[in-house]
Amino acid sequence: MNIDFLILLPVLLPIVAGILMLIFPAKDDRVRNTVNFIFVLINTGFAFFAMTALNGESVSVVRIYMNYGFDFKTDRAACIFGTIVASLWPFASLYSYGYMKDKERRNTFFAFFTMTYGVVMGIAFAANLLTMYVFYEMLTLVTFPLVLHPMTEKAVKAARTYLAYSLGGAAFGLIGLIFMMYLGNTAFVLGGSIPAESADSVFLLPAFVLAFCGFSVKAAMAPFSGWLIKAAVAPTPVTALLHAVAVVNAGAFACIRLTYYIYGTEILRGTWAQFIVMALTIVTILYGSSFAVKERHFKRRLAYSTISNLSYILFAATLMSPMGLTAAFAHMLMHSLTKICSFFCCGIVMEQTGKEYVEELSGMGKVMKKTFVCFTVSSLSLIGIPLFCGFFSKWRIGLAAVDEGSPLAITGLVALLLSALLTAIYMLSIVIRVYFPSTEEKMIEHNYKEHSAVMLIPVMVFAVCIIILGAFWQPVLDFISF
Repeated sequence: MNIDFLILLPVLLPIVAGILMLIFPAKDDRVRNTVNFIFVLINTGFAFFAMTALNGESVSVVRIYMNYGFDFKTDRAACIFGTIVASLWPFASLYSYGYMKDKERRNTFFAFFTMTYGVVMGIAFAANLLTMYVFYEMLTLVTFPLVLHPMTEKAVKAARTYLAYSLGGAAFGLIGLIFMMYLGNTAFVLGGSIPAESADSVFLLPAFVLAFCGFSVKAAMAPFSGWLIKAAVAPTPVTALLHAVAVVNAGAFACIRLTYYIYGTEILRGTWAQFIVMALTIVTILYGSSFAVKERHFKRRLAYSTISNLSYILFAATLMSPMGLTAAFAHMLMHSLTKICSFFCCGIVMEQTGKEYVEELSGMGKVMKKTFVCFTVSSLSLIGIPLFCGFFSKWRIGLAAVDEGSPLAITGLVALLLSALLTAIYMLSIVIRVYFPSTEEKMIEHNYKEHSAVMLIPVMVFAVCIIILGAFWQPVLDFISF
């Protein structure tokens, strides 16, 4: 029995379901949420079945021109990214049901939220640069309405900024696609798919730098990170979607595909192109951490942290070694889990209290105990404290940098250590404030309560997983090692 079509189900079903939700909006929120959640669980099941049953086989859907077309496959990189998305999405959906309970235009929100699931799986399962690029562009189109959803003046400006940055980045990414089509191959092959006779082309390295920078826009690499901070005005499920699961990881994943599966590290290692992209990631690591320290707004502080940590992934990727590739995926996994937990805790606090700034959180750890225990766990992981999963991924990046051994790689390692120190400052300053307010702040009475279980369960699950993966990381390393 031919089961190749199964790879299309987790891609197409959410897109079709989202379109149907726009055409036939639900009148009862409870019915819509129940049906949607069951569907998300089923789609996640299809995704895992496809990743385990197809054994990396490529599935051709349609030919567009000559040997170019829409192809899908589940190689190791696809399975790692697909596992991250498919594992986190049901919990993100559950959280969003509670968060959006009293918000307007809920049907529209969940329609585009559901479509995004399918589009991201399309990026994960793409077997060539053309297929990935099409879904990469679709991701902008389906997430733009989510950023715009509040329809406030700030949301409109943020959505315009997001669209401008994304389309601009996609234009640079298109350069890489056109160049690869000119060379005659866009297939993803570990080690690179550039024909040997084209390896000396004068345009090879400039095209790589432009395409890498283009795809890195969604990964918020400086100087292309301005959209991420403004997008913090979006609803928290969307912010977590943009900053932890879908959009930023899609950008990092595209850069990894470009580097390891299109160009190949043998062509790039030691060139000026590697130097430029690695230097940009190092600058971004310090830029994001530095601005997070001075940022007073709770959610925007986490957004700056995302800018820094996404460049941890890109830095590991630009080391252009098997250890670097493994470290990049390790941090993609660990940061996704850690940061979605942080953002969801932030969303609960802002929804329940209306407080948006760090200095307004004093003493809240005693009245919102479950939320801030989970936030503390995610903070310790983000810093890289041993026995939490963030330590494992940062340790792997450090080992990969030492193994690479170049002066720029060692500079990057120093940047990681400085960033860890800054992360401790901007995360622990929140944790200390919520548990140990000053004498004056103790006088403030808090009558706030925890949110409903539908929002608390996901963050508690994430916190437990952060601890479990931190203690038992070897199976994860076996899964992602190259």
